[in-house]
Amino acid sequence: MPADGVRAVHLTVGGPVDPWLRLGLPIVGDTGSAMLITDNCSIIWPDGDLPSGSLMLGLSEVPARSTIDGVAVDTSVAPEPDMSSPLSIDHLVINTDSLDRTCAAVERVTGHPLKRIREVGAMRQGFHRLGPGGVIIEVVERPGVDHVSLWGFVVTVADLDGVVANANGAIGAPRDAVQLGRRIATVASSADLGVAVAFMSR
Repeated sequence: MPADGVRAVHLTVGGPVDPWLRLGLPIVGDTGSAMLITDNCSIIWPDGDLPSGSLMLGLSEVPARSTIDGVAVDTSVAPEPDMSSPLSIDHLVINTDSLDRTCAAVERVTGHPLKRIREVGAMRQGFHRLGPGGVIIEVVERPGVDHVSLWGFVVTVADLDGVVANANGAIGAPRDAVQLGRRIATVASSADLGVAVAFMSR
């Protein structure tokens, strides 16, 4: 493991890229080889038989067949980030039936410790940042969850209102985010992305 810990380098999304293209995102490539390059963690729609709605986290410098509390990790080579990109992956969400167990697994695999725990009613959230400027892994324990899974992610954008306008109604109106001074807008389920996605201002 590198001295500064493992970093998130890409997210692999199953299913067709067409619904994502309809959001007006700067995706390059064709079906089966499409990607959205951000300044810290790219999104990839690969060739293969990944089921629609599946989501896999790609990590740097971890052994093949690594898992985080049973969730498979992608170790394939990813594109280099584009530091001039107006997009970045702010955080991704892992749902779990045990915050303590899953956060321990995140730290064991990535080398990045649990930074804080937030409790909201019956829900508990734990946060790991994968290096300076890296993706935050938000681990969420809530009633009714009986297994560990990647649920969705949030993309940070330079112009949230522009992203919402270009999505032709597929992204809801921006609202205040939990993060002070920032706003967030959620992609509607009717957009058929298969995973939970939101966009947030910088």
